[in-house]
Amino acid sequence: MLEILETPKHLVAFKLSKELTADDVDRATKALTDALKDQERVNIFTEVEGSISLTFEGLWKDLVNGLNNFGIRRKINRLGIVTGNELYSFLFRVEGFVFSSIEMRVFSPEQRDEAFSWTSFVPEPLPKPVTPPKAVHFLQTTNPGVFAYEINGRVTEEDIRDTVKELKSFFEGDGKGNVLARIKNFDGFDFYGLFNDDLYRIKYQALSHVDKYAVVGPPSWMRNALELIGPIFDMKLRVFDTDQEADAWEWVGASQAMLAESS
Repeated sequence: MLEILETPKHLVAFKLSKELTADDVDRATKALTDALKDQERVNIFTEVEGSISLTFEGLWKDLVNGLNNFGIRRKINRLGIVTGNELYSFLFRVEGFVFSSIEMRVFSPEQRDEAFSWTSFVPEPLPKPVTPPKAVHFLQTTNPGVFAYEINGRVTEEDIRDTVKELKSFFEGDGKGNVLARIKNFDGFDFYGLFNDDLYRIKYQALSHVDKYAVVGPPSWMRNALELIGPIFDMKLRVFDTDQEADAWEWVGASQAMLAESS
């Protein structure tokens, strides 16, 4: 059962007990989305009374709603959970580790007032968006059958969209082509960029459209991963050290003409 508690506009508060149904999950989701219509960010207070369980329909609805509203997580500032169940405490703390962008704390039933006070704090505004520099640069080559790019920095959603667009154009040609990737500095990637459906389609297309794939200068962990999965694919995958870049270009059958950023 889900009870929605009376709170200030910036706080969404729930009391959970016994069995949670699909209707309960929908009501909780609606309460959160409704609060975000008028608030840039909100806090959540959740009190778990005794032991709770999700029905099959509730579990499925929770999964679907979570995926459909994944972006909402960045608008949650604080999440305070009150529970006396040690297993729940452990699981909630694991969730807090995974979704580290949310300031999450787990409280005992004796600390309920402290938890409510903590989550009643007015959320800090979302940080001003800063446009990061592009990390993916496309390299013009002397052979139209060779696609080349360089990674230098943190790969953003925009970088992924641009790369997908360029690869789509490259794969429109007849026959197979070769690809060269120069890893100058890889500083991770934006998690939300992985939700680009075209990214997975392009990766699938690459298996049948690429003959040779050269990767120059990857960090050791990436090199190990590439060398591990390389034999699985039909395309030829080779990893080169930074000082072997000339050999990599020769292997794919081209050389660099100039460095250009995608518009």
